[in-house]
Amino acid sequence: MRRLLFLITVFFLVSSAGFARSIKIADSCLHVLNTKQGLSYPERCELLLSTIHNLDYNDSFISLCNLLIKEAAKCDSYYHLFYGYYEKGQYLILSEGKTQEGLALIFKSLDIAKANLLTLEEGLAYYRISGEFSRLKNYPKALDYLNQATDAFSEVGSPIYLALAKLELANIHYDLKDYEKALVLYKEAEQFYASSNNHPTLAYIYGNIGSIQSLKHSPDSARQNLLHAISILEETKDPQSTITYHLELSQNELLCSDYNLALVYAQKAYQTAEAFNNPQRKRDAFEQLAKVYEAMGDYQQAYDYQNKYLHLRDSLLNTETITQIANMRADFEIGQKQQEVERIAASKRKITLITLITLLSLIVVAFLLVRVYRDARSKKALNKELLLKQEALSNSKKELERAISSKDRLFSIIAHDLRSPMATLTALSQILSQLLSKGEIKEAEELNRSIFDTLGQIDFMLDNLLNWSINQQDIYHPLISQFDLPELSSKILKAYFQTALAKDITLTFESDTASLLVESDSNCWSVIIRNLVNNALKFTHPGGWVKVSLKAAEDSAVLEVMDNGIGMTPQRLDKLFSKFESKSSWGTRNEKGQGLGLSLIHEFVTLSKGQIKVSSELNKGTKFTVSIPLRVLLSRKAGSPAKAAISQQI
Repeated sequence: MRRLLFLITVFFLVSSAGFARSIKIADSCLHVLNTKQGLSYPERCELLLSTIHNLDYNDSFISLCNLLIKEAAKCDSYYHLFYGYYEKGQYLILSEGKTQEGLALIFKSLDIAKANLLTLEEGLAYYRISGEFSRLKNYPKALDYLNQATDAFSEVGSPIYLALAKLELANIHYDLKDYEKALVLYKEAEQFYASSNNHPTLAYIYGNIGSIQSLKHSPDSARQNLLHAISILEETKDPQSTITYHLELSQNELLCSDYNLALVYAQKAYQTAEAFNNPQRKRDAFEQLAKVYEAMGDYQQAYDYQNKYLHLRDSLLNTETITQIANMRADFEIGQKQQEVERIAASKRKITLITLITLLSLIVVAFLLVRVYRDARSKKALNKELLLKQEALSNSKKELERAISSKDRLFSIIAHDLRSPMATLTALSQILSQLLSKGEIKEAEELNRSIFDTLGQIDFMLDNLLNWSINQQDIYHPLISQFDLPELSSKILKAYFQTALAKDITLTFESDTASLLVESDSNCWSVIIRNLVNNALKFTHPGGWVKVSLKAAEDSAVLEVMDNGIGMTPQRLDKLFSKFESKSSWGTRNEKGQGLGLSLIHEFVTLSKGQIKVSSELNKGTKFTVSIPLRVLLSRKAGSPAKAAISQQI
């Protein structure tokens, strides 16, 4: 049954040179043929052939073929004469079941093709004739004509017709149980169809290859090809065609004694047949299930399914008989109903008029509905635009509020934190003037150092305020340059010598490289190191220590700043880097800050795509670890880790 359906499909395909029919093209050709004057006989033949190739089989098909034969004979166009007889023969075989008359016409078209060296058409005629002999089980003649068709297709170099011919040859050898020859031909046809979009034919090929391999006791190869066929059919949304292959898979597993898998495939075939209400396939599934349960030793189930199989088989036989009787009765009733057709035609005209009036009414209603819909859509679009503008206004308001908050914060810091050191600086300047007027040079020098430290604090605070302000405006971008990272760190730490000395704090710097030439943003590093060291000194008691270490990795550098100062609580750690939560705190000697240092550190680490970690314990100290990716250009290891004591215990 599966092979018969395939053959019918192929015959319809081969019936036209283009493999596709279009009623629009047929109508266009007929219109030109009937309306255009002065057409030559070859032009009329070409229009008739195009019409035939694009027209489905109907009452006018045979008359068009007769007209083509007549016109082609007038101008000795043997190409068109061939197709006139060929298409007429096909119509008689496929549409009216007149095999003998149809074959006689195709043989006549074959003689025309051979006499006029129409090789491709000769191959088509041989192919069509072989198909009829194959259908009648006359395989020797079918093979003879099909081999001649193959030779013709090979001569003209037509891969699609050659693949069709090889596929039909494989089918005949399969029926003759010449499995080796069939397998070779199927694989040759597969090479063409694997690159085409004809998925059903490709699935058919894989399925037949799998069946042959199962018969040759190659269960693994059979299973692979049958599953491939099922996969293609499932992808093309044709599950009903998978029933046969599931049954063959079940039989293949039965031969392998894998009864459980055989049962699964048989049940899958039955479920699909049941879902599509296909009684023929249900019958086959019942038969296979009976075989599987018998092999498994479950004779009760085998008996039940054997009964179901026999019952459905007999029912189908009865159905076929009844169908034949019904067809005979239908032919008889067709004549009686011809009169009814005329009455129906009159009713149709009335219905057409009513339909036109209804259609016109529907068009008016549709027009009104479209107007209403457009108005509603326009209002919806306006509402959406209004909502977007409201949202944009709300976002602008939030941004403005944040900007105002940042501005107020900046002014507050400037007003509060600059006033104290400026007042101190004014007082120290007055005292310095008095000391200098009295000639007390030594005391004036000590006082000058205090003025210098105060100016350093102001400079540090202004740097932080400037960096913070730039970050708030999102206008800072890292500037990559080459510099020696340990050297930069050492220079920055030297600036804190007096601060550490004044608080009796030991400040040390360690680096695992004597020199480390890198590509990175030196300003980012400077801001991070200054603020971390300043923060550590600020919150470390006199007599304590601050350790700064630098380690180089393959594509990053790690900075650690540790102290044994006052530490932090877990609650303080949670809000440590928040812009608006981190508030100014007093140092161990009442040093005052702006509350911006840690926020700046976090922002510059993030800007450099780095990471910062903090660990702290109250009254025991704090450890900051900063890791920033960079490019190492040159690294020189010291004989022993380079260590510079920036400040000694006082």
